[in-house]
Parts: sequence; structure tokens; C-alpha cells
Amino acid sequence: MPALNLPEFSVLVLCGGKSSRMGRDKALLELAGETLLERTIRLGKALGARQVLVSRNQPGFIQDQIKDAGPMAGISAALSYCDSRWLLVLPVDMPLLSTEALEPLLTETLGAQQAGFIAGFPLPVLLENTPALNQALDRTLTSVTVSRSLQRQWQQLGLPQLPLPVPPAFQNCNDPASFAAIRAELNPYPEPKATPTTGLCDDSISR
Repeated sequence: MPALNLPEFSVLVLCGGKSSRMGRDKALLELAGETLLERTIRLGKALGARQVLVSRNQPGFIQDQIKDAGPMAGISAALSYCDSRWLLVLPVDMPLLSTEALEPLLTETLGAQQAGFIAGFPLPVLLENTPALNQALDRTLTSVTVSRSLQRQWQQLGLPQLPLPVPPAFQNCNDPASFAAIRAELNPYPEPKATPTTGLCDDSISR
């Protein structure tokens, strides 16, 4: 991605879900010899983030303080580790995301130094790491009656919804069928199976 002269920012990779519809850990699914987690971390670095954080309920990663509370809990837990004013949150299950696909969002948000997300897509999102954001997430997470929908939370916080075109890169993979479709899109012409050999070579020909 060409230099956009943007303010410094951190990236948070969200991969703390149970992957119940996928039937296996989405973060460890592989595309082109790279796990989705590795792929998203690499993207964060390619975007120029000064820091790449990972929300994942496994040892060695940032773990949710409130269990089974969805992606909002992952964001909330990661905010105290974020050393930037701005935090770009990327889901691990959008493996087609690229620097080019995210450039309009970053230009419209970081370029204007304001938080925001693309209308209809609560993720990815650029957040401003402020006490007000922390408090709002805490109130939602500790309430037994308030919806933990990210879309609703961003609306309540007054985050701008950007009317940007959504490229095909924003498709996510929540189940085996959607992941297979994405893999086919990345590799539409799989390698043909090798033809079995007869086992003969020059040295096996009798003289």
C-alpha cells in the first residue's frame, strides 16, 4: 500500500470465537501454507501498524475478561494493551482482506482522525482508544439486558458509517462451505494429480 501519511495506529486481530459453525478453530485454518491468524497478522504489519495485538482465548494471547461475550469482549480486553490512540480491529475470518481493500477505510477514518466503519459491516472498524470507549464497552458487557451487537454499539457511540464500496475481500468464512469457496477463489486452478509412474527407469532395463 502506498504511503498515506496516516497517524500511528495499532491493529487488533480478533480470533477468540468458538468457531462452532466451522467445526474447528478458524484461526488455524490454512490458505497457501499460512494460517488465517498468520495471514491477518501479516496484513496488520503490511498496513504499517506500530503494534499488532491478538485477541485469542489461548495462553500467550490477550484473553477475554468476560467469557462467552462475543467479539466485544475481545476488543474490551485488548484496549488496555493498545499503546496507540487509534486501533484498527480486523476479524481473522476475512482472509481475502488486503491493504488495497482497506485503504479507503483507513483514508476516510485515520486520514480524518476519526473512528468509523463501513455501513453494514461492523468489522473491520477503526476505534479511538479513549476512556469513553472503555466505559461504554464495560457497561454493555456487564449488563444482562443490553445487546452485545457491535453494529448497535458503534451506532450508540455515534461512530460514522462510511458509505464506501465493499469489495469481495470483505467476505468472511463462518462454515466449511464458505471457506471452501474462498479457497477456490484464491486457487481456481488446483494442481492436477500426478500420473502414477510405471516404476521403470533406465537402470531397470535389462541389458
